[in-house]
Amino acid sequence: MSELRWSLDDTRARRAADTAALRRRQRWLAPLLAGPAGLASTLSGRILGPGAYQARLRRVAARMNRNMASAFDGYAPGQGDVVVSAYFKAGTNWVMAVCHQIVHRGNAEFAHIQDVIPWPDAAQPRYWIDLFDRAPFASPTGMRVIKSHLPADLVPITEEARYIGVTRNPKDCAASAWHYFRGLVLGPQMPPPDVWLDYMAGPDPVFGAWDRFTASWHALRDRPNILFLTFEEMKRDPGATVDRIAGFLGIALTEDERARVLQRTGFAAMKAMNARFYPVPQTLWSEANGQIIRSGRTGDGQGLFSEAARARFDAAQRKGLSAMHSSFDYDGVYGPGATGEGNG
Repeated sequence: MSELRWSLDDTRARRAADTAALRRRQRWLAPLLAGPAGLASTLSGRILGPGAYQARLRRVAARMNRNMASAFDGYAPGQGDVVVSAYFKAGTNWVMAVCHQIVHRGNAEFAHIQDVIPWPDAAQPRYWIDLFDRAPFASPTGMRVIKSHLPADLVPITEEARYIGVTRNPKDCAASAWHYFRGLVLGPQMPPPDVWLDYMAGPDPVFGAWDRFTASWHALRDRPNILFLTFEEMKRDPGATVDRIAGFLGIALTEDERARVLQRTGFAAMKAMNARFYPVPQTLWSEANGQIIRSGRTGDGQGLFSEAARARFDAAQRKGLSAMHSSFDYDGVYGPGATGEGNG
């Protein structure tokens, strides 16, 4: 398959129309329902326990994950494709912005990231530029970035394309996801943090399980066209990260180009243009000016979740990695006192 399925104009029109339609409903319906919905959710949780939230979370996951298995149907990544697959809330927008600026030599301009980077495994891929559309915003290096949250076993791995897999302390991912989903999807129906963390340790959470994602990309880390990174090592030295990714892509940046990449993808710059990364509102509870680029910190999971919930979650990740015979050193990378920079 090579013909376009939708145009960039279609993408922009769909986002605008769906956003306007939901905002109209939000203005009068959300204020009426927010209180009762939050109260009902809290009471059911107190009476029935954590199970009260599970059906709602399964419905959300089914909607968010519906294109995972078929995302790349008919498409084989080729020369010039840079597939950036980061686990959900593992610095996805940051790393894809870094890659996008590198392939544009620090000169990338865009009104919205969804206009320039396709995301085939999105719940609504049509909110993003078509995967098959290479025409708009061509880069001077001939490369373009493709976003994904998929484990490597669901991505077509070819010799021609390049792949970057990014993981992060999964408790921090879950903490960031809790704030994100409360603001974008579930609002007053958001489960308590510990319930959310237990859910994220299950087999089919939103955007898939951390252990499967990490094990799959870590297993391929020695291939010449695959780069495996952790969010923590990127955070520790952004300059070294830009150098490493540029070198991996075979792009020699000038000092001025490197400086522009770093400036345009720094936390302050990304935070200032949050609206260019924020997605289409999903439900009545979606915040009008939500923060997809929220804190950029490490360690949020330590403060949000209880010690008991963290212990259960860690045990689940160890068990999952062991079942997949992964050599990723979970405790060495994300155990007490670890820096998150080891790749096993």
